[in-house]
Amino acid sequence: MRKRIEWLDIGKGLGMLLVMLGHTNIPSPIKTYIYTFHMPLFFFLSGYLFNFNKFPNIKTFVLKRTKTLIWPYLCFSFVAYLWFIFLFILRQVDYDHNLLLPILGSFIATRKSFWTVHTGALWFMNCLLCTELLFYFLSKVGRTKKFILMGLVFLSVLGCLYNKLVDKPLPWSIDISLISVGFYGVGFFYKEYKMKLERYLSLNNFIFFLIINMVTGYLNFVYSGERVDFYNSSLGNIFLFYLSALSGIGAFMILIKRMKQSKILQYIGENSLIYLAFHQKIVFALFNLIIQNTLLDSEKLVEIPLIKGSLYTLMAALILVPVIFAIKRYFPFMLGKSGMSDDRQSLSI
Repeated sequence: MRKRIEWLDIGKGLGMLLVMLGHTNIPSPIKTYIYTFHMPLFFFLSGYLFNFNKFPNIKTFVLKRTKTLIWPYLCFSFVAYLWFIFLFILRQVDYDHNLLLPILGSFIATRKSFWTVHTGALWFMNCLLCTELLFYFLSKVGRTKKFILMGLVFLSVLGCLYNKLVDKPLPWSIDISLISVGFYGVGFFYKEYKMKLERYLSLNNFIFFLIINMVTGYLNFVYSGERVDFYNSSLGNIFLFYLSALSGIGAFMILIKRMKQSKILQYIGENSLIYLAFHQKIVFALFNLIIQNTLLDSEKLVEIPLIKGSLYTLMAALILVPVIFAIKRYFPFMLGKSGMSDDRQSLSI
């Protein structure tokens, strides 16, 4: 069993908390800030784990990623579909199409459509697969770092042009993968040159990157009038988008590298795939269902949106602990694993 990278799990754990918090009804300025970098961050962290030697050929790559990424995506999509049908029976969701379409939709995987009303944040998994495929082909065709870098720039430009000129979600989020592969590549190159780069992980640089991130993120929102959101294909001003995302990743990296060990964040990071799959469409929906069908009034209990969103996030993180235990002990096949001992660090979220 390969030893896990502690700082990376901490980063994934903290990033996952930001993802969950961003899916609650928190104030718009805070959500806008989180969205400036949190999804690029996960592609960056995934790129850090890319290893040429793990995939000597395309057959090996496809087999491994089918087991550890595609299969878990399909399993979680099916669970999400069953929950969607349950909510439909309770008349908690409106759906005017054939109820069997979401099953097919899990394979088509087109964001923002009646095909994928049940999947929620699972779009990231199929997008990550396409991102990895693009980077894999770049690494095999190019073989040199200079060529890979040029290819990343080309694909990023192509993705931005598609986003601005067409702006229609493609199956398996191929449109977003053209953009996310750039951040994936930055993560890869960070690992390649980390000995040189980590000398710059100082508190002063943290403040510098944080200021750049907040200022450019704010200007992007004011200039474009929209929040950065990969799911909704919203980038705003391309220059400000990249500057804000990269500086946000830089600040985040300095933060987690200087943090003390956190077993809680490591746990969330190790199991971030399960948190991703269950928190939005199932756990948060369950919270709302309980509130609607009891004497509780969430608006009276918690009047401050940020506190309410934080409580939702912390409660989801806690409630999913037994779910994680059950899946890893009794249903490890859902994660593409043979048992609890198979705890390899994945490229996925």
